[in-house]
Amino acid sequence: MKTLLTILIAATIMTSCGQTSNNVNSNKNIMTVSKIDTTSEQLIYKGRFVEVYVEKAIYHSTTNSNFLMKVSIKNTSNKTIGVDLTNYWKVIYLNHCEFSEIPRRYFYNEVRMIPDTVINTTVVVNRFKNNSLTLIKPNETLEYYGEWEPSENFKKLESEYKGCYLIIGVDGQLLFTNGEEFEHITFNKADESNRVFLLSCPINHKTIPEKAVIIKRE
Repeated sequence: MKTLLTILIAATIMTSCGQTSNNVNSNKNIMTVSKIDTTSEQLIYKGRFVEVYVEKAIYHSTTNSNFLMKVSIKNTSNKTIGVDLTNYWKVIYLNHCEFSEIPRRYFYNEVRMIPDTVINTTVVVNRFKNNSLTLIKPNETLEYYGEWEPSENFKKLESEYKGCYLIIGVDGQLLFTNGEEFEHITFNKADESNRVFLLSCPINHKTIPEKAVIIKRE
């Protein structure tokens, strides 16, 4: 009976978290760091060129009321790579969230976009050579913060669900190149264990640093 009640409560309070607008349009003055704290971050992708992490925290800006999610991209290769951060729908972003009394999803009510299937590699290589991509040197980590808009009752639910969980689902895509090779990050149903993870309540809230790279939705 208690399990059924938990399911009904989880169904009742599910809340989707939207995202909002504007894009990063320059690769200048990008801040990189040499180390990342993996104890507080979720590894969502490990490939030939990069490791991608999402921090298990909610970030805030002093300039608007939207929440932000921190994504860290570490260049694990021995060459400089370029990534396009000018299109919100072609980066990794928060796609879904819900509060739950149990540490897993019971319902799948998430709408997902179809990633690119055809890539014009000539255009990408030219952008890399022209330095119009955001560049990440070997063993450096680029951090960006993607905006998302919480539901109207998010703060109330967070207060009520102390000791419980916020279930986060990320989505999107990223394309990397070193001018010769390419790596295209996408997610499918089989990636659920990587792209869906838990934040324990009370949630860790932080303020973004100065000169942070913020990516907004158009």
